Amino acid sequence: MNPYHPFLTYFTCEAIRMRHPYNKFIRGELVAIVLAILFGLIALIQGVFLLIVICLFLVAASLIFDGLIAINMRNQAHGIKQIMRSVLILMLALFLLILL
Repeated sequence: MNPYHPFLTYFTCEAIRMRHPYNKFIRGELVAIVLAILFGLIALIQGVFLLIVICLFLVAASLIFDGLIAINMRNQAHGIKQIMRSVLILMLALFLLILL
């Protein structure tokens, strides 16, 4: 038997099941950061240039996700700056990949 009012029980159960509206962006950002750290450490240990370029692509992806989160949270200035930073890193990574 539930000691709480049914109205309160319904809303507390719904609150537990609710997810953050930008959960996919946040998860993508965290995955990109973790993979960038792993590839960066392996690249430093092994000295593989291609892994460094992949690490730069992952950092750019993380910045894109951060920019999308900021834009969706009505912080357009921060979001646009993050996306511009990611474009610069993507250009650098592509330049290094072409030179490879």
